[in-house]
Amino acid sequence: MSKKQITGQAMGHNGIINYEVDVQDNKIEDLKILKHSETSGIFNQVIDKLKENIITEQSFNVDTISGATVMTQALLKSADQAVTDAGVDVQPVPKKKAPKTQNLRTDVLIIGGGEAGLVAGCRALTMGQKVILVEKNGYLGGATILNGSNVVGTGSDVAAQIFDNNHDTPEMLAQDVARESLETNYPALTDLMVHNIGPAIDFISKFADLHYQKAQTQTPEHSINRQIELPSASSYEFIQKVSKAFAAAGGQIMLDTRVEKLMLDNDKKLRGVIAAQKDQTVNIKAHSVVLAAGGHGANQKMRGTESEGIDYYGPMTSTGDAYQFNGDLDLQTHDLGWYKLYPHGVEVEPGVAKLTTYASKQATDMGAIYVNSKGDRIVNESNVYTTFRNAILKQADKVAYLVMDERTWKKVYDLLILHDFTPEEIKSFFENKGKRPVFVKGSLESAAEQAGIAVDELVQTVKNYQGYVQDGHDHDFGRDPKYLHQFEGETFYIIEQRDRFATTLGGYSVDADNLQLVTTKDAPVANYFGAGEIIGGANGHDSMPSMMNTWGISSGYVAGAAASENAQRQATAGDDEANIVAIVGTNASKSYNRKLLYAMKELFETQVNFEICEIKDLPLFNEDDMDQEPAVVKELAAKIEAADGVVFGVPEYDHSIPAALKSAIEWLSCAEHPFKDKPVMIVGTSLGIQGTVRAQMNLRQILDSPGVDAKVMPGNEFMLPQAGNKFDENDHLNDDGSEHFLKQCFGHFLEGLELASKKTVMN
Repeated sequence: MSKKQITGQAMGHNGIINYEVDVQDNKIEDLKILKHSETSGIFNQVIDKLKENIITEQSFNVDTISGATVMTQALLKSADQAVTDAGVDVQPVPKKKAPKTQNLRTDVLIIGGGEAGLVAGCRALTMGQKVILVEKNGYLGGATILNGSNVVGTGSDVAAQIFDNNHDTPEMLAQDVARESLETNYPALTDLMVHNIGPAIDFISKFADLHYQKAQTQTPEHSINRQIELPSASSYEFIQKVSKAFAAAGGQIMLDTRVEKLMLDNDKKLRGVIAAQKDQTVNIKAHSVVLAAGGHGANQKMRGTESEGIDYYGPMTSTGDAYQFNGDLDLQTHDLGWYKLYPHGVEVEPGVAKLTTYASKQATDMGAIYVNSKGDRIVNESNVYTTFRNAILKQADKVAYLVMDERTWKKVYDLLILHDFTPEEIKSFFENKGKRPVFVKGSLESAAEQAGIAVDELVQTVKNYQGYVQDGHDHDFGRDPKYLHQFEGETFYIIEQRDRFATTLGGYSVDADNLQLVTTKDAPVANYFGAGEIIGGANGHDSMPSMMNTWGISSGYVAGAAASENAQRQATAGDDEANIVAIVGTNASKSYNRKLLYAMKELFETQVNFEICEIKDLPLFNEDDMDQEPAVVKELAAKIEAADGVVFGVPEYDHSIPAALKSAIEWLSCAEHPFKDKPVMIVGTSLGIQGTVRAQMNLRQILDSPGVDAKVMPGNEFMLPQAGNKFDENDHLNDDGSEHFLKQCFGHFLEGLELASKKTVMN
């Protein structure tokens, strides 16, 4: 028994990842992460999935995780090399060959695995719907995963217990939203948000066993204490618990699944989506679809002038994909150039920031001041965030500096560690003098010089401020005396503060009653609903703290209910897609005609319900057995009877159809008569150059005979010659001309079905 513990290092997105690979008898047993600097909410999800793939496949040559490609690729490459250098010869387990196309059906489909999508999915599950959630990344959380868990609890039983009935009302919250956004909010959406966040918080708390408590930071934008958060203060706790509850209740989560196209019928009604995974296409049909795909902050081409020079701290996967796959719909958008700008951020790499909101607020509560590079104070440090934001934007370099004493720094440090920074990262900031971000300490003069701030001016500013504290009155900005505190000691800390954004505030327009997406002509799009960041307007041009999460949870709650009610109506009304039964015309286990029918299923499953039926289990027809009709015959007859049309895939044996198919039709024209007036399409393929032409003629004669009376649709025959060269290794047609002709023939067949249906209705 040979056991090895192989350690190594990989360079992740944010820094070094230390790991250990446990190997027993040349077999990978475990991958342990010893230390890392990655965003925990993302890393914890990604590493579990990566480890599972490595152990299952016994190889480091596995797929990287979407949304964390840099980190997972570096880890895989490093671990592979470390194991090789240790002399370990791991034998990979052959991958199971996945089908090229997967066809799924559900009642409600959710696009996006952030908080809005997850809440919508949970609500739909509790309303009795089957739910599938697709997420393009290899992890859940979207932009939410980088935020705190803070949200408002207005109108909830949860908040009533936390705040002991503080008399908060939806109307008060709506007034705060309107005031802070300078009346730029969309009142109808704001109304939907403020009246639904209470029920939504109570719902998701019970569903996912969430235990909210009073948020440690109650920001001044809110006129009353109403902000709540989870014990960890992290949104990862929300995502982790809600997704676990969603799956436990029967919801299906599909990661690494990128929506690329919508399934639309001729009337532009949404029927589902076509999505791509690494090794296959997934077609998902649904009665209702909820779009919760997030914003477009990381898409440089979609950004407006308002974001120029502002650091981005959101996920780099917020690329606005929905604006591409929704291209076939004339959807109405609004205010795509609106961004939620925060003043509390540090630039960790060019153009990219991390938030310091909680730490910065703590600092100012303890008396820290904001100055510019000239050493002058720029703002009332205890004012609302919008005032900070605007003050920083007015600076020539769009940078401010937070000056504090060591007493304050210790509290700030703890909150930075709690919210996505690591000790190693902060240490490196102090060591990298002269580089961004600015983190310096020392005497006031020394710290100012290191930060590039005018020394004499800053010394005078601090002296003046100390005097204001002693007087109990801020002569510069009128800061509330309770936040005026003397700087203690001789050591000062200075950290930069930059405006930054993660979320977009504009997006698609919706019907404010049920969040149904609308076209540029204000017409609702059938079966399509929206939630979360991609549906902007409720918070206007400037969202208050806690209100992005508030919108995500409340809109998900409403959209999930609306989608469920719509799905129920669709189910009650019945499926209006054509139901096609395709019959494999042979009992042989290997058949090119069977391949042809399965190729048709993959091509046309997005348009119709395409069920392939076999005849290999039907016994040879014997008129003596008429009184004891086999159950398999009755079952096939019932499917044909219920179908809107039938497709035969017919081989050619001795210039005719196979005996097994003839026997099956005899059962279905004597004991049963399901083909009467049933529209039929005939297809066939053979190794020769005639493509079953004689067998198709023979089958047409049989289907036209008394007792069968099928309606073979004229002009739709499809014959594929030289079958041995027309299918690839995945049994797809590899001849573009043949595929185009097949689509044309099947299109004509569907048109014939529609005409036949209309005639039946008229008669």
